[in-house]
Amino acid sequence: MPTFLPALIILSAAVLAILFILYRIYETRVEQPKKLEDEVKEALAGARPEVESIEPVRRAACAISYAANKIVIVRDFGKKPTRIYTIGDLFGLEVFVDGKVFARVVRAGSNKPLDTGSYKAVDDIDPNVQTVVMRLVFDDPSHPDYELKLWDPNDALTARAEGPRAALVTARKWFYHVEAILRRPAPSELRAPAPFAPAPEPAKVAAAAAPAAIPAPAPAIPAPAPAAPPKPDGDVLNAPLIPYI
Repeated sequence: MPTFLPALIILSAAVLAILFILYRIYETRVEQPKKLEDEVKEALAGARPEVESIEPVRRAACAISYAANKIVIVRDFGKKPTRIYTIGDLFGLEVFVDGKVFARVVRAGSNKPLDTGSYKAVDDIDPNVQTVVMRLVFDDPSHPDYELKLWDPNDALTARAEGPRAALVTARKWFYHVEAILRRPAPSELRAPAPFAPAPEPAKVAAAAAPAAIPAPAPAIPAPAPAAPPKPDGDVLNAPLIPYI
Protein backbone atom coordinates (compact mmCIF):
# COMPACT_ATOMS: atom_id res chain seq x y z
CA MET A 1 0.00 0.00 0.00
CA PRO A 2 1.54 3.34 -1.03
CA THR A 3 2.48 5.59 1.86
CA PHE A 4 0.82 8.66 0.28
CA LEU A 5 -2.60 6.99 -0.05
CA PRO A 6 -3.83 7.76 3.53
CA ALA A 7 -2.72 11.36 3.14
CA LEU A 8 -4.54 11.56 -0.21
CA ILE A 9 -7.73 10.17 1.31
CA ILE A 10 -7.57 12.67 4.18
CA LEU A 11 -6.90 15.53 1.80
CA SER A 12 -9.80 14.51 -0.44
CA ALA A 13 -12.13 14.28 2.54
CA ALA A 14 -11.03 17.73 3.69
CA VAL A 15 -11.64 19.20 0.24
CA LEU A 16 -15.11 17.64 0.07
CA ALA A 17 -15.92 18.99 3.52
CA ILE A 18 -14.81 22.49 2.52
CA LEU A 19 -16.88 22.33 -0.68
CA PHE A 20 -19.91 21.17 1.27
CA ILE A 21 -19.51 24.01 3.78
CA LEU A 22 -19.15 26.54 0.98
CA TYR A 23 -22.26 25.19 -0.73
CA ARG A 24 -24.24 25.40 2.50
CA ILE A 25 -23.11 28.98 3.01
CA TYR A 26 -24.08 29.86 -0.55
CA GLU A 27 -27.44 28.13 -0.19
CA THR A 28 -28.37 29.77 3.12
CA ARG A 29 -26.98 33.23 2.38
CA VAL A 30 -27.69 33.66 -1.33
CA GLU A 31 -29.88 31.02 -2.94
CA GLN A 32 -32.44 30.37 -0.21
CA PRO A 33 -33.13 34.06 0.60
CA LYS A 34 -33.54 34.83 -3.10
CA LYS A 35 -36.01 31.95 -3.53
CA LEU A 36 -38.05 33.15 -0.57
CA GLU A 37 -38.05 36.74 -1.82
CA ASP A 38 -39.18 35.57 -5.26
CA GLU A 39 -41.94 33.47 -3.69
CA VAL A 40 -43.23 36.44 -1.70
CA LYS A 41 -43.02 38.74 -4.72
CA GLU A 42 -44.95 36.27 -6.87
CA ALA A 43 -47.64 35.82 -4.20
CA LEU A 44 -48.07 39.60 -3.99
CA ALA A 45 -48.34 39.79 -7.79
CA GLY A 46 -45.57 42.38 -7.92
CA ALA A 47 -46.99 44.63 -5.19
CA ARG A 48 -44.48 46.09 -2.78
CA PRO A 49 -44.87 44.91 0.85
CA GLU A 50 -44.97 47.52 3.60
CA VAL A 51 -43.33 45.10 6.03
CA GLU A 52 -41.54 41.83 5.32
CA SER A 53 -39.46 39.21 7.13
CA ILE A 54 -37.33 36.57 5.42
CA GLU A 55 -35.91 33.73 7.53
CA PRO A 56 -33.88 31.45 5.22
CA VAL A 57 -32.64 29.25 8.09
CA ARG A 58 -36.21 28.22 8.85
CA ARG A 59 -37.25 28.37 5.18
CA ALA A 60 -40.00 30.79 6.18
CA ALA A 61 -41.18 34.28 5.33
CA CYS A 62 -44.14 36.60 5.76
CA ALA A 63 -45.11 39.94 4.28
CA ILE A 64 -48.00 42.40 4.33
CA SER A 65 -49.16 44.67 1.53
CA TYR A 66 -52.08 46.83 2.62
CA ALA A 67 -52.36 48.34 -0.86
CA ALA A 68 -52.73 44.88 -2.42
CA ASN A 69 -54.95 43.63 0.45
CA LYS A 70 -52.71 40.57 0.91
CA ILE A 71 -50.78 38.84 3.67
CA VAL A 72 -48.34 36.19 2.46
CA ILE A 73 -47.30 33.33 4.75
CA VAL A 74 -44.49 30.96 3.75
CA ARG A 75 -43.63 28.11 6.07
CA ASP A 76 -41.32 25.18 5.38
CA PHE A 77 -40.75 26.45 1.84
CA GLY A 78 -40.80 23.69 -0.75
CA LYS A 79 -42.80 21.32 1.45
CA LYS A 80 -45.90 23.31 2.40
CA PRO A 81 -47.91 25.57 0.09
CA THR A 82 -47.75 29.33 0.45
CA ARG A 83 -50.87 30.76 2.06
CA ILE A 84 -52.40 34.13 1.16
CA TYR A 85 -54.80 35.97 3.46
CA THR A 86 -56.63 39.26 3.09
CA ILE A 87 -56.24 42.17 5.49
CA GLY A 88 -59.72 41.41 6.81
CA ASP A 89 -58.52 37.94 7.91
CA LEU A 90 -55.87 39.42 10.21
CA PHE A 91 -56.99 39.22 13.84
CA GLY A 92 -53.88 40.30 15.72
CA LEU A 93 -50.19 39.94 16.51
CA GLU A 94 -48.21 38.81 19.56
CA VAL A 95 -44.50 39.16 20.33
CA PHE A 96 -42.85 36.66 22.68
CA VAL A 97 -39.46 37.05 24.36
CA ASP A 98 -38.17 33.88 26.01
CA GLY A 99 -41.66 32.41 25.96
CA LYS A 100 -43.36 35.39 27.64
CA VAL A 101 -45.74 37.82 25.99
CA PHE A 102 -43.80 41.00 25.31
CA ALA A 103 -46.56 42.79 23.39
CA ARG A 104 -49.98 42.03 21.96
CA VAL A 105 -52.44 43.79 19.68
CA VAL A 106 -55.70 42.13 18.61
CA ARG A 107 -58.88 43.23 16.95
CA ALA A 108 -61.50 44.09 19.59
CA GLY A 109 -59.63 42.38 22.42
CA SER A 110 -57.26 42.91 25.34
CA ASN A 111 -54.01 44.44 24.11
CA LYS A 112 -50.60 44.72 25.69
CA PRO A 113 -48.99 47.83 24.22
CA LEU A 114 -45.41 47.71 23.15
CA ASP A 115 -44.94 50.89 25.19
CA THR A 116 -44.71 48.68 28.28
CA GLY A 117 -41.42 47.57 26.81
CA SER A 118 -41.03 50.74 24.74
CA TYR A 119 -37.86 51.81 22.97
CA LYS A 120 -35.85 51.67 26.17
CA ALA A 121 -36.62 47.98 26.64
CA VAL A 122 -35.59 47.26 23.07
CA ASP A 123 -32.35 49.20 23.43
CA ASP A 124 -31.54 47.68 26.83
CA ILE A 125 -32.61 44.13 26.03
CA ASP A 126 -30.45 41.44 27.56
CA PRO A 127 -28.05 40.06 24.91
CA ASN A 128 -28.56 36.62 26.43
CA VAL A 129 -32.18 36.49 25.29
CA GLN A 130 -32.83 33.01 23.98
CA THR A 131 -35.78 33.48 21.62
CA VAL A 132 -37.78 36.23 19.96
CA VAL A 133 -40.94 34.97 18.29
CA MET A 134 -43.65 36.82 16.38
CA ARG A 135 -47.10 35.28 16.06
CA LEU A 136 -49.71 36.43 13.57
CA VAL A 137 -53.30 35.45 14.41
CA PHE A 138 -55.88 34.96 11.65
CA ASP A 139 -59.61 34.44 11.47
CA ASP A 140 -59.08 30.99 9.97
CA PRO A 141 -60.19 27.87 11.89
CA SER A 142 -57.92 25.58 9.86
CA HIS A 143 -54.78 27.73 10.26
CA PRO A 144 -55.50 30.20 13.08
CA ASP A 145 -51.93 31.38 13.69
CA TYR A 146 -48.45 31.59 12.24
CA GLU A 147 -45.27 31.77 14.31
CA LEU A 148 -42.04 33.15 12.91
CA LYS A 149 -38.94 32.85 15.06
CA LEU A 150 -36.94 36.04 14.61
CA TRP A 151 -34.04 35.08 16.85
CA ASP A 152 -32.54 31.90 18.23
CA PRO A 153 -29.04 31.40 19.68
CA ASN A 154 -28.40 28.78 17.00
CA ASP A 155 -28.75 31.52 14.39
CA ALA A 156 -25.50 33.21 15.44
CA LEU A 157 -23.53 32.02 12.40
CA THR A 158 -26.37 31.82 9.90
CA ALA A 159 -27.66 34.20 7.28
CA ARG A 160 -29.36 37.43 8.38
CA ALA A 161 -28.78 36.73 12.07
CA GLU A 162 -28.38 40.14 13.73
CA GLY A 163 -28.94 39.27 17.37
CA PRO A 164 -31.88 39.66 19.77
CA ARG A 165 -31.88 43.46 19.67
CA ALA A 166 -32.28 43.57 15.89
CA ALA A 167 -34.99 40.90 16.18
CA LEU A 168 -36.89 43.12 18.63
CA VAL A 169 -36.54 46.08 16.26
CA THR A 170 -38.10 43.93 13.52
CA ALA A 171 -40.86 42.78 15.86
CA ARG A 172 -41.55 46.39 16.85
CA LYS A 173 -41.92 47.38 13.20
CA TRP A 174 -44.41 44.56 12.67
CA PHE A 175 -46.29 45.48 15.85
CA TYR A 176 -46.87 49.12 14.93
CA HIS A 177 -47.78 48.23 11.37
CA VAL A 178 -50.38 45.66 12.43
CA GLU A 179 -51.70 48.06 15.07
CA ALA A 180 -52.20 50.72 12.40
CA ILE A 181 -53.94 48.20 10.13
CA LEU A 182 -56.37 47.09 12.84
CA ARG A 183 -57.40 50.71 13.41
CA ARG A 184 -58.53 51.00 9.81
CA PRO A 185 -61.11 49.08 7.78
CA ALA A 186 -59.86 46.44 5.39
CA PRO A 187 -59.38 47.66 1.79
CA SER A 188 -62.21 45.36 0.66
CA GLU A 189 -64.56 47.15 3.06
CA LEU A 190 -63.87 50.56 1.59
CA ARG A 191 -66.49 51.58 -0.93
CA ALA A 192 -66.40 54.65 -3.14
CA PRO A 193 -69.49 56.91 -2.79
CA ALA A 194 -72.04 56.89 -5.59
CA PRO A 195 -71.34 59.56 -8.23
CA PHE A 196 -73.29 62.82 -7.67
CA ALA A 197 -76.01 63.32 -10.25
CA PRO A 198 -76.49 67.00 -11.26
CA ALA A 199 -79.96 68.51 -10.80
CA PRO A 200 -82.03 68.60 -14.01
CA GLU A 201 -82.56 71.94 -15.73
CA PRO A 202 -85.83 73.78 -14.83
CA ALA A 203 -86.97 73.89 -18.46
CA LYS A 204 -86.61 70.13 -18.76
CA VAL A 205 -88.41 69.59 -15.46
CA ALA A 206 -91.35 71.80 -16.60
CA ALA A 207 -91.51 70.02 -19.91
CA ALA A 208 -91.55 66.64 -18.19
CA ALA A 209 -94.26 67.75 -15.71
CA ALA A 210 -96.60 69.34 -18.32
CA PRO A 211 -99.53 67.11 -19.51
CA ALA A 212 -99.27 65.78 -22.98
CA ALA A 213 -101.19 67.87 -25.58
CA ILE A 214 -104.33 66.23 -27.01
CA PRO A 215 -103.93 65.96 -30.78
CA ALA A 216 -106.55 67.79 -32.95
CA PRO A 217 -109.05 65.54 -34.72
CA ALA A 218 -108.34 64.87 -38.35
CA PRO A 219 -110.57 66.81 -40.84
CA ALA A 220 -113.57 64.90 -42.15
CA ILE A 221 -113.20 63.61 -45.65
CA PRO A 222 -116.08 65.05 -47.84
CA ALA A 223 -118.40 62.59 -49.56
CA PRO A 224 -117.85 62.36 -53.31
CA ALA A 225 -120.31 64.38 -55.44
CA PRO A 226 -122.83 62.35 -57.58
CA ALA A 227 -121.82 61.97 -61.17
CA ALA A 228 -123.69 64.24 -63.66
CA PRO A 229 -125.80 62.49 -66.30
CA PRO A 230 -124.16 62.32 -69.66
CA LYS A 231 -125.02 65.12 -72.05
CA PRO A 232 -126.48 64.18 -75.43
CA ASP A 233 -124.10 64.71 -78.20
CA GLY A 234 -125.08 66.10 -81.65
CA ASP A 235 -125.39 62.74 -83.33
CA VAL A 236 -129.13 61.93 -83.77
CA LEU A 237 -128.46 58.30 -84.33
CA ASN A 238 -126.69 58.02 -80.98
CA ALA A 239 -129.27 60.11 -79.03
CA PRO A 240 -131.76 58.26 -76.83
CA LEU A 241 -135.18 57.67 -78.35
CA ILE A 242 -137.30 58.70 -75.31
CA PRO A 243 -137.16 62.47 -75.86
CA TYR A 244 -138.44 62.03 -79.42
CA ILE A 245 -141.39 59.81 -78.51
